[in-house]
Amino acid sequence: MKYHIVTLGCPKNAVDSEGMAGILTDEGHTPADTPGEADLIIVNTCSFIAAARAETVDTLRALGESRRAGQRIIAAGCMAQSHRDEVAAIPGVDHTLGTQQWMHIGELAGERTVSNGRQVPVIGLAPAAASKPSALSPQPSESYADWRTAQIRRTHSAPSAYLKISDGCNLRCAFCTIPSFKGDMASKPVGAVLGEAQELVARGVREIVLVAQHLSDYGRDLGLNDGLATLLDELCQMLPEHVWVRLMYAYPHGITGRLIEVMATRPQICKYLDMPLQHAHPATLRRMRRPPDTERTMGLIGDLRAAMPDIALRSTFIVGFPGETTEEYRALLTFLEQAQLDRVGAFRYSQEPGTHAATLSDQVRPQVIEKRWHELMQLQRHVSIARTGRWIGRTLPVLIEGHGVADGRPIALGRSFRDAPEIDGQVFVWGHPPVGTIIPVHVTRTTEYDLWGEPA
Repeated sequence: MKYHIVTLGCPKNAVDSEGMAGILTDEGHTPADTPGEADLIIVNTCSFIAAARAETVDTLRALGESRRAGQRIIAAGCMAQSHRDEVAAIPGVDHTLGTQQWMHIGELAGERTVSNGRQVPVIGLAPAAASKPSALSPQPSESYADWRTAQIRRTHSAPSAYLKISDGCNLRCAFCTIPSFKGDMASKPVGAVLGEAQELVARGVREIVLVAQHLSDYGRDLGLNDGLATLLDELCQMLPEHVWVRLMYAYPHGITGRLIEVMATRPQICKYLDMPLQHAHPATLRRMRRPPDTERTMGLIGDLRAAMPDIALRSTFIVGFPGETTEEYRALLTFLEQAQLDRVGAFRYSQEPGTHAATLSDQVRPQVIEKRWHELMQLQRHVSIARTGRWIGRTLPVLIEGHGVADGRPIALGRSFRDAPEIDGQVFVWGHPPVGTIIPVHVTRTTEYDLWGEPA
């Protein structure tokens, strides 16, 4: 059987998609390059905000309308969990598979359709009614934390790979629905993470990007003290020095002195940190049910830069949260001017049903949100230009990921420690260095987000 996986949403979904691909490959199925060539289409859905759910529905409808006789469609992941009935009702969807059930994809793939439209299940699955897609129990039969996904990520071949160290979240931010369908945080044991990292490196991976809903809370459920620092220490003792380790989505209240020390002293760890701050005014943060400690955050930024002067700091913010006054918004702009973050992403507030924020009064008018978003991004553009411009005339290591041609000359595309995959900028290097190598590059030109240079 041929399968094709469509992945929507965040890098954590990409990890689960690779896990599903690995299971199917191990069971003798083969990947198809396009949905049209596949016997089984799997859509790993996203439910983060309304726009993500709309994209999921549009994708499933389009695939359902174009599917040929004998093709099956499975909707997996977040929206299949959070809005199962809505997803199951989309014409063409044969099955749904929740967020922590992806490891059962082989069982659903093994079902076959008989002439009356009913599904003939394998052992362990309940028969599905002809009029309703089948689904596994919403609760996993094994702990998510027990799964070492690298053992089944057979299809990964890129020089960079995501490694998910936990799933779920213990925070209950007012704007977020994720805990409602992901549940509380479940950390992978340290040994499982180490084993997965070893296997990725054995496959030629040069950069491991650690992801979680709340990275800096890692290990709390395992009884670990300063769990992320402990994990990184052990990981770097095991990994060769030429492998990069990148940290994504580390909330500031979990960043400790020990974690900063490990980041600063271990050569494998990219001097890069993504800290989702969401806002900078204490009153707004309280309404968000986030720690209202902006002064501590500014102190933390100072500590990080004192330990790692070239560290690249990234964050995300929400503009137009309910009740956001002009004064609160201006405080956010002042924070950005003072913090001088290298990378910033901003979300326009989205009123999500089922969240506490959706019940708050003083919802900000869409026109105001739009104006504030554009103003914030314009301010940050000037900050980013200045931060990137600091690298002219300097040399830094670059991971080569592809090749192209510019002005009739060969050019390589890569990323430095400052650039997370698929999120930040790129480094353009004249010449044709091999993909997967890390080479020193002398920077000759910069733009808002990108660097240009020559092999040093």
